[in-house]
Amino acid sequence: MRRRSQTTTDRPLAAIAEPPFREGRQLNLFENPETARQLDQALWYRSFERSRSNIHQLSPYEHRLSPAVVQVLIDLYSKPGDIVLDPFSGSGTVAFEVAAADRLAWANDLNPYAYALTRAKLEMPNSVRLAVQQAIAIVDQVETLAPTFDLNQHSAWVQAFFQPDTLREIGAAFELLKPQENFFLMACLLGILHHTRPGYLSYPTSQTSPYLRKASYPPEQYPELYEYRDVRSRLLTKIRRLYQHATFPQTWGQRRSQVWQMDAATLPLADASVDAIITAPPYPGACGYVRDHRLRLHFLGHSQWQTLHESLIQSHDFRDRMGACLATLARVLKPGGYCVFAFSKPARHIQLSQVISTFGTLAIETTEQRLAVQTTHEDSILVMQRT
Repeated sequence: MRRRSQTTTDRPLAAIAEPPFREGRQLNLFENPETARQLDQALWYRSFERSRSNIHQLSPYEHRLSPAVVQVLIDLYSKPGDIVLDPFSGSGTVAFEVAAADRLAWANDLNPYAYALTRAKLEMPNSVRLAVQQAIAIVDQVETLAPTFDLNQHSAWVQAFFQPDTLREIGAAFELLKPQENFFLMACLLGILHHTRPGYLSYPTSQTSPYLRKASYPPEQYPELYEYRDVRSRLLTKIRRLYQHATFPQTWGQRRSQVWQMDAATLPLADASVDAIITAPPYPGACGYVRDHRLRLHFLGHSQWQTLHESLIQSHDFRDRMGACLATLARVLKPGGYCVFAFSKPARHIQLSQVISTFGTLAIETTEQRLAVQTTHEDSILVMQRT
């Protein structure tokens, strides 16, 4: 059974060392040399200007893949009607683009925030009119419930970020949306939860990681930044901005998808059931995707972020847990299918060549050589930084 494994990078490096993969049976990354030349930066040049890019500004998530890059990978390694799996879905970029490309989007992420964003993108209304209608219906209820909402449902560290009446509206909104599993509107609220700008709901706060900025914006000098901020106007503005450049295929109403929230090693998928795998897997030294989003996780019902952090793949158990994940991916991938791994440039103390070497060695050791790496592709691909 042949499964091919590709590793790509989406940030420039001075050089990448050749991984030591010679001990296993190697699978050719590109049987046709022309295919190798197709994977070129020109395919994703000026990716921010490609259609649907605003959709991926739904809510902050570090090191998101450019949707244009994902579109290229989908086109190269799958065809319409295929099942494409992203076992580490993160912000849901791959899942959304797979569904938009008339494939079946299967996605998974153990992180509740990533799961929420993935569900949100796959469940987006196909027009701004429908999205605004949903939002207005919820906000009407929020404004009725908010005056009696008990702020003691939120711990003191959460209350410190918001004007009390604003927090009542936020709390009431999530109290309504969570039972409905309306992940789209929840993600829109998470996207405007905290920042220094007036269009967001918090006091002046860092956007990527929740730290109050009172030293930079003293309340006595900027009293207007510590006043009540209504949910209605900000949520509707967020939605309209999100849909400004959004385009959906005619098949969006018939899209098919499935999303899990579990350890990727335990995905309940049949053998050889997936046509292609495209993902940006976690690796040692990656961003703090739980700690940095602890305020957003709180409103999703996960206040004990430290416990959640420990449940995710960590540096100390990386080889065992990622090895188990790779074994599962090799099992569910159809013979001849591609497993595409995309990596951003890691932290300064970690070399990308080390990350690639680790994944390649694990693939050989844990999949009985059904997944192995022969070559890598490296290019100066733009990653999604904006929010």
